[in-house]
Amino acid sequence: MKSKLDNISPWIPISLLIFLGMVCLVMLWNVSSKTSLGESDFIAYWSATYLLQTGQNPYDPALILSVEKAQTERVFDGAIMAWNPPPLFVFLMPLAYLSFKTAKFVWLIVNILIVLICSLMLARLYLPPGNNKLVLIYLLFTFSLPQILTGIFMGQVTFLVFLGLTVCMVLIKKEQWFWAGAVLILTTIKPHMVVLPMLYLLIYMAQRRQYKSWIGLIAAGLTCLVILFIFRPHWVYDLFGEMAIVPVHIVTPTIGGLLSYWGMPDATRYIIIFLLPLPFILARYQVAIKIELAVALLTLITVPTTFFGWSFDQTILLIPIAQVFGWMAISKHKIINTWFVIAIITSLVATYVQRIFNSNDVYYVWVPLFWWIIFGVGWYFFQPKKRCRREVLLSIF
Repeated sequence: MKSKLDNISPWIPISLLIFLGMVCLVMLWNVSSKTSLGESDFIAYWSATYLLQTGQNPYDPALILSVEKAQTERVFDGAIMAWNPPPLFVFLMPLAYLSFKTAKFVWLIVNILIVLICSLMLARLYLPPGNNKLVLIYLLFTFSLPQILTGIFMGQVTFLVFLGLTVCMVLIKKEQWFWAGAVLILTTIKPHMVVLPMLYLLIYMAQRRQYKSWIGLIAAGLTCLVILFIFRPHWVYDLFGEMAIVPVHIVTPTIGGLLSYWGMPDATRYIIIFLLPLPFILARYQVAIKIELAVALLTLITVPTTFFGWSFDQTILLIPIAQVFGWMAISKHKIINTWFVIAIITSLVATYVQRIFNSNDVYYVWVPLFWWIIFGVGWYFFQPKKRCRREVLLSIF
């Protein structure tokens, strides 16, 4: 016979979790409201969205500056602009109805939840089932990445791209094709960060004749267009005006950006153009190369070869990193696993040291190149189907 204590006891840990969650929210609110946590980049996104919501030009530097000065106590030398495609403002529209202080706190929580949820989804996709210890290690690694912490601190929107790519894979595995296509609209806020995996997913859907996914993406795009026209009928002219003032010559931590920083022609930034056939090649071998592996590989290749991308945009490297963790979990090469762990921890320490002593963002290009090596070695030693890597290499060469 069960006692009353047996019936009550399951609620104790739940109550404690709810209480701790509330305490954390209160602490985050106090820190966020009194510091610049979640503010530095989010102020630009929120200001632009606020202007659009009030029917004004979200790309006008003078209007942006006036909103930023009115909403914060910071001193601005010039407007902090949101150089993003207009769908971003549609996704952030609900926050424009909140005060900036409240909106940045909400966005801080949203970013944390996105990272947590996407990491759990990636664990389901890439890690062996039932290994809760490995999932916990992966989560701890995720929230120890300087790129993740920097993105959260700055109030970045890269996490929406991360969310779109991750959820799309999950929905494809569940064969919910319409929503798998629709959620890809999130990647349009920074499409340059997902050029190759996005192209691959569209080809993958077409080859499987799952045109519902294309319809989903088109429907999501049309919905964004309708909302934009409702709030600002002249947004197309605003966008063309932005193209005239966007700082295209800023060097960022990509291979092309580094070469440009060293004096090479700006054309070197666009080396990703030569890699556009790669998604078509991988899509030919869907049996040997699963979608998770293809997306992980193409994401890893895109990050350092795209024409523009900051160090905090490297957060989407969590997708190929999850694949590496999955390989290590099933590996019988204990010595190689040990060296991998040492190398990964060393890279984390090196990144933190670089954050402290060097603020030049362009030199963070070594991070994805480091994961190139880790991923390549892991594929060679840990990939259970040798046929997979053989077919890819033969198709390329």
